[in-house]
Amino acid sequence: MHIKFEDLTNCCSSNLQKGLEISSACLSPCYNPATYTGGEIIDKTLKFNPRARIIRTIGDQLISGPEAAIVELVKNAYDADASRVIVRFTPPLHPNAGTITVSDDGHGMPLSVIHEKWMEPATTSKLLNRKSPRGRTMMGSKGIGRFAAAKLGKKMALNSIVETEGTNTEVLIPEIDWDDFTGDRYLSDIEIEYLEQKTQSGTGTLIEIRELHDFWNKQSLSRLLLELRRLISPFGTREEDRDFRIYLDLSDCTKETTTFDGRELVQSAFGTEPEESADPLDAFEVKPYPLLTACDYELAGHFDENGKFQGTFQIRRGDQSPQDIELEISGSDDDPQPGPFDVHFYIFDREAEPLKKNMREAGLGDLSVAEARRILNEVAGVAIYRNSFRVRPYGDEENDWLTLDTRRVQDPSLRIGHNQVAGYITVQDTDKSELVEKSSREGFEDNAAFRRLRELSLALLSRVAEPRRQKFREKAGLSRKRKGSFNDVRREAELGRIRQAVLRLVPPEKQAEAEKIISSEAASLQVQIDQLEERQRVLEAKSSLGAIIGEVLHEGAPRAAYIAGTSPKISGLIENLLADPSRTEVKSDLLGKLKHLRDNASGLADLFRLLRPLAGGKRGKPENFNPHALISSTIEIFETHDPQIQIENTDKVHLVTGYPGDLSTAIINLVGNAIHWLEGSRIEDPRINITLKRASDGVRIFITDNGPGIDEEFHELIFDVGFSLKEGGTGLGLNIAREALARSGAKLLFHPETEEGTIFEIFYPRELK
Repeated sequence: MHIKFEDLTNCCSSNLQKGLEISSACLSPCYNPATYTGGEIIDKTLKFNPRARIIRTIGDQLISGPEAAIVELVKNAYDADASRVIVRFTPPLHPNAGTITVSDDGHGMPLSVIHEKWMEPATTSKLLNRKSPRGRTMMGSKGIGRFAAAKLGKKMALNSIVETEGTNTEVLIPEIDWDDFTGDRYLSDIEIEYLEQKTQSGTGTLIEIRELHDFWNKQSLSRLLLELRRLISPFGTREEDRDFRIYLDLSDCTKETTTFDGRELVQSAFGTEPEESADPLDAFEVKPYPLLTACDYELAGHFDENGKFQGTFQIRRGDQSPQDIELEISGSDDDPQPGPFDVHFYIFDREAEPLKKNMREAGLGDLSVAEARRILNEVAGVAIYRNSFRVRPYGDEENDWLTLDTRRVQDPSLRIGHNQVAGYITVQDTDKSELVEKSSREGFEDNAAFRRLRELSLALLSRVAEPRRQKFREKAGLSRKRKGSFNDVRREAELGRIRQAVLRLVPPEKQAEAEKIISSEAASLQVQIDQLEERQRVLEAKSSLGAIIGEVLHEGAPRAAYIAGTSPKISGLIENLLADPSRTEVKSDLLGKLKHLRDNASGLADLFRLLRPLAGGKRGKPENFNPHALISSTIEIFETHDPQIQIENTDKVHLVTGYPGDLSTAIINLVGNAIHWLEGSRIEDPRINITLKRASDGVRIFITDNGPGIDEEFHELIFDVGFSLKEGGTGLGLNIAREALARSGAKLLFHPETEEGTIFEIFYPRELK
């Protein structure tokens, strides 16, 4: 219907003058077909009328490259219940020449299916029915894979044979010229000729693509072979499991026709001569890319739909037995989930000798270090498989979708890099998960389910594989054990061993002078250590600010956004109120907004007050302060979190000596850690208790929780700088807390003797030492 804008502006002028939008409620009385007299009404409906070039757009733009296009046609053969598909290249293989045929022995397509489904872009047939007649789960769902032929060549022919009531019928489309799908022609104007007849030939489909768009040389065909090898699941290699075979027939590619031998190209990729066979096509069968299972560490198991993992971890380099692993990583119940999935990671150290040993055990012979690392680079990466086929591009050498190398920059000795793991994840079909492939078929959409899949996979590495691998390497002397205490440095600075050695070597009459020099140097070192410790204290205080920046964003950002968004609205309300004092509803709204504004401003002020002790400025002598009051104000920063924090002070402890900011830093780190693990587990009644106790030698503060606790094998590592079980953790928190308390003469202790959760103790002596 055609409605003049000026017919609306008159009756809505009062709203327009006030700067208000015209709502549907305002529009209804402005226009009524029964009373409208402002002009002619024309009743029409609008329909999309796509140009024919939309088909070329689908093929050219949504399919990334020629290799991906062939992979799509191979997947279509699988969906057609074929037992095999043959991709044949016929030279010359340069633009505007050559032929590619893709043939299968599937169930074929009758004319009705070709007309109503195959020639219909974005059909929903595979989306609505996810199972093939033989029960296979369909690979395709977007309805665009068939137009991959337009990506490969200028022309194509289609021959499909289907069985109907015991009789085979052949449908032949002699030629589709993709150049017809250009310019200004409409899709409905394109007519395709076909032939239909009875036949004695077996069922199946053949697509012939002519006048190729791309130059296919040895390198590009090697890339295609690699894509097809990685497409096939490497863990279904038993003869009875392989009900779908792929052949890359390069028998017509000879040194005379293409400058390379196609048979040699295929066989060199497999590294072995093919077995004698009556069928010459067997020499061109695509075999799955092998898994390098001879590794240093192996992690395997299953995640259920709730994020609970059950599996095993084995340190094979140390000839250890598999260790049972159970891990629960909770997430939001409202977010889409990736569904249940299996994980299998083969993890490698890249030192020369163990890597060469793994290659020998994998049957690859005695390789040089460079060759061994090159092979590991080729097979490294974490692939994702669905329905026994790889989802591109996960698992490619250059596709670090888990961002392993980015994580490794933070801590190379702890984190596992992209070129150190060769593994796979097996996910369910779309109807059992929320993992949706992109329209381009290049990976999954980056939705909440895919992000959860990445989160769970990384958590498995950071909480299971990486800390156990690090501990093994340190105990085996393969990496330097981390030290992080100023007390250790002070002991070394006393030069005890040097003092003893010198006194043994120096004559008695010179010993007093040597002792004096050593003592002077040791004292000088102690002064320098004190200065370094003070600088370290400032840096650690600022690091604590970084560790709780999430709390600032969590608490401060909504308040700041409210203040920023409400202030201009208040200005408008005041303007209206001054113009018409009788409007009591505006006055009430204004008073309510002012109250919320005041509350949020007060909340921000409190937040910054809590953070001020961590800012790190200069400080004077230790002071007496009330630890109960300080702890109570410090934990206010966590009040919006689920775990309840209780403080018990039945002994009425009200005085310790030290620096209040250091205790605040320690409490934030300890309570923050407890909250992280409580919220990451499914504890029904999460609790954190802080208990103050008097003792004969001082004051003890216990911080306990009922979370998942810390595995015994990590107890001796938790205070090491850089050690962390958190994904993305810095490994600084507990070390910062311990060092901060040490400056107040206090100690931070860990109590392993607990049946649930964790227990940390802060001990203040009666006098500051």
